[in-house]
Amino acid sequence: MRILRLELEGFGPYLDRQEIDLTAFETEGLFAITGRTGAGKSTILDAICFALYDKVPRYEKAEPVLRSHFCGEDDPTSVAVDYEVGARQYRVWRSPAYERAKKRGTGTTTKGAEAKLYVRRGAEWEILAAMPREVGEHVSATVPLTGEQFLQVILLAQGRFAEFLKADTSERRTVLRSLFGTRRFEDLEQHIREIAKTRQAAVDAADGQLAGLVERAAVLVGVDAPTVAERDPFWQDAAASTARAVDAATAARGDATTAAEATAAALNEAREVERARDRLSRARVTVADLEARADEQAAREARVASARRAVPVLGPMREAERAERASAEASDALERAREVAAADPAAGLAWPAGDLTDAGEAGLRERESELAGEIGALSGALAAERSIPSLEATHARKTEAAAAAADAVEATRAALDALPEREQELREALEAAGTQAARVEDLAGAVERARTTVEAHGLVDRLSTTLDRAHASEAGAAETHAAAATAHAALVQRRLRSQAAHLASELEDGAPCPVCGATDHPSPARPSDDHVTNEAVDAAYEALQAADRALAGARDARAEADRALAAAREKAGEGDAEAAAATLETARTEHAAALAAASERDRLTRELETLATREAALVTRREEQTRTVATAQEAVTRAATELASARDLAAHRPDGYATVAAYADALASARSLLARLIAATGTADDAAAAHAKATAALDEALASSGLAGIEEARGAGLEPAALTRLEAEAESYRSDLAAAHAVVAELSDRELPEEAADLEALAAAATEAAGARDAAIEAATAAAGRARDLDALATEYRELGESTASARAERDVVATLADALEGKAPNERRLRLESFVLASKLERIMAAANVRLRTMSSGQYQLEHDDSAQYRGKETGLALRIADAHTGQARSTRSLSGGETFLASLALALGLAETVTAEAGGIELSTLFIDEGFGSLDGDTLEVAMSTLNDLRDSGRTVGLISHVEAMHDAIPARLEVTKAADGSSRVEVKVGEVD
Repeated sequence: MRILRLELEGFGPYLDRQEIDLTAFETEGLFAITGRTGAGKSTILDAICFALYDKVPRYEKAEPVLRSHFCGEDDPTSVAVDYEVGARQYRVWRSPAYERAKKRGTGTTTKGAEAKLYVRRGAEWEILAAMPREVGEHVSATVPLTGEQFLQVILLAQGRFAEFLKADTSERRTVLRSLFGTRRFEDLEQHIREIAKTRQAAVDAADGQLAGLVERAAVLVGVDAPTVAERDPFWQDAAASTARAVDAATAARGDATTAAEATAAALNEAREVERARDRLSRARVTVADLEARADEQAAREARVASARRAVPVLGPMREAERAERASAEASDALERAREVAAADPAAGLAWPAGDLTDAGEAGLRERESELAGEIGALSGALAAERSIPSLEATHARKTEAAAAAADAVEATRAALDALPEREQELREALEAAGTQAARVEDLAGAVERARTTVEAHGLVDRLSTTLDRAHASEAGAAETHAAAATAHAALVQRRLRSQAAHLASELEDGAPCPVCGATDHPSPARPSDDHVTNEAVDAAYEALQAADRALAGARDARAEADRALAAAREKAGEGDAEAAAATLETARTEHAAALAAASERDRLTRELETLATREAALVTRREEQTRTVATAQEAVTRAATELASARDLAAHRPDGYATVAAYADALASARSLLARLIAATGTADDAAAAHAKATAALDEALASSGLAGIEEARGAGLEPAALTRLEAEAESYRSDLAAAHAVVAELSDRELPEEAADLEALAAAATEAAGARDAAIEAATAAAGRARDLDALATEYRELGESTASARAERDVVATLADALEGKAPNERRLRLESFVLASKLERIMAAANVRLRTMSSGQYQLEHDDSAQYRGKETGLALRIADAHTGQARSTRSLSGGETFLASLALALGLAETVTAEAGGIELSTLFIDEGFGSLDGDTLEVAMSTLNDLRDSGRTVGLISHVEAMHDAIPARLEVTKAADGSSRVEVKVGEVD
């Protein structure tokens, strides 16, 4: 991989765009990045790392500050790097997130991070990705190094050399893991440990289950739980004990069952004999009792026979008696109806032929029909009479409606006559308002001009005050600038006078003097009281530059205030602020009056339009009302005609009746009278016929029953319930007597004991024997259940024990493997798996590093891999020692001096770079940057370091060094020089073939 070109703008101390062509150093191969402290040398390396990996190594533990402090709100911030991998060139461009000015309005907004990646196709750049995430993915695909690997093999930043050299095993493993991607081995350790924990948990769970089974078995047999060593004899003893208990319980159950069955049989037999004795005794008593009541039974059966003969006669007899009563009641009702009818006022109209007593049913029905016809003939006259009030009301309403319609026509005509006068008034008012409203726009312009003038007067006052402050600020800045210039000049003069002491302060024993070249410095110049350091001169220069910027800013502010005040005075014009305010007030008053006139003009225009619409509506309404008047008058005529016709029809009625309705009511009353007589006559005739029919049925029933007459039948008869009860008593007597005779006949032949058995004693003995049997059965069942439960527990214990043995074996194997992988016993070297893998990488790194370290140390030093046991059991496997050929001893890398540490660190870093390069597929790394303290080296050691760097250059690499050592600057003609401009921002210049 080769870095070709770098562009940065608004990044770190670099405000303006800086373009750095690194291919200019390919011929020299070695170049220095020079500049004062804080100028921005390391920022160049930060920019390369940011462009490729979107991170800056110096800000790993802090918030990155990438955007230049010199940037204004509209200045851009970006970095671009061109690089080459194989035969293909790429360009990556990045811009961080930062605050920029809003495109619309005031203030700032956050611009998001951006990134783009290009590939060169011929002479053109073709874009590959345009989003930060996509760019990161494509860079990972094109650059075969991770960010950590890049920092170890290409961009060797400050502080990273000695960190790796002096780190312990844990710290060094973290670095190597990130470079070689060996975390999978730690993951494997954790995975094996998790398997071991799982296996142990399985064994613990099985042990808990085994203990639980033993405890349950001990409770079952009623003993204490045995220890682990006593468990096998316990199971054998428990099985034998439960077997003996089952045998004993089974024998006891058989004996108790036999005894219980014998006592139960004796009790049942005694109970059967006692039941037979009792039945025979009760049957003999029943026979004697029933035979003593034989006469009573004979009378009962005779009474039942006579009652049965009377049953067919009783019904017809009751029906004849009811019909007789109904016929008499109907005859009485007919007589009363005739008396009431004769006394009714409507009797004459109902029966004009004479006395109603002689009227028959047929004549009454004929007269009723005649009255119905007369009532029907009156329906028309009756309806006409009933409609007269409604027709009179209708006639009155129609008359009123006609009068109201005529009044409405007159009102509409009056409204139309008043419209012309109102129209004239509106048109005159509209003309006056229109004349005044025509000035609205002119008066609005006058108001705007007056307001602008008033605002300009106010702005003049404010800007006058601002200008005074600007003059004061300019004067103060000028004084500060003059003082800073004087102070800087004085310090420069003092620095020149003390230059000898300054050079002497940098002399080192054994190092050549930059003036005379001698390596001995017997009498170096001492700083006087007037001595000034470079840092003080630089600080004064910075203060002068700041004062210069402040003075320029104050002058710009004063000039801007002058221009603004002149523009404001031009807008204010002649006259004072009071006159301008009065003019504005007058213009506003006139403009308001014109606006009011315009509003009135619009209102009058709308009212005229409304007036025209109203006139058209009134004309239409008058025409409609005229038609309504004609229609109303026609309705009045029709109502009067209908009313007269109804009155004529209602006048046709007999004399003596005030209305048709009264005559109709009289006819209805007469008809109702006849209807009552007809109903009473019909009821009397029907009742007489029913009585005759019932009498005939009774005669027929008497003849069939054989009874002498009604009185005999009435005396023999019984109510149905009484007859049923009497029959049941007779049947019960017969059945009880037969049953008692049967029992006596059945039991008279059996030999029954004279004395009664002691049933209570026999029952008590049977109950006691049954309880003993039940207890024996329960005891036998419990014993058998315990034996089965114990056998099941023993089987489960045996099977679980067998499976536990295999689980324990697996647990032991996995636990031993996990301990060994984690560097625990039986791993005697306490070397973790990942450390073992990384140890092989570290040995390759040391082999490559020692090739250079032996050369740089003239064969004195060599790095050694130390995997021996550490103090207090600390982790081992990746420790380093330094072997000293002069002493023949190996010691800690922390015991090296500053210069020795630098050489060892540089060799280790280069060895690490070569190993990582090989691990990354043997890629070619053509560019290398080293940002490290060469100032800690003496002259000889520095020469050795430079020789090593020259070897790197001769191998085809381009090496960039950041260093403040003047001797290196003199020895390296190619430079990337960083300087500061007058505004404090930095600049970069490529110099090739020039030596100061």
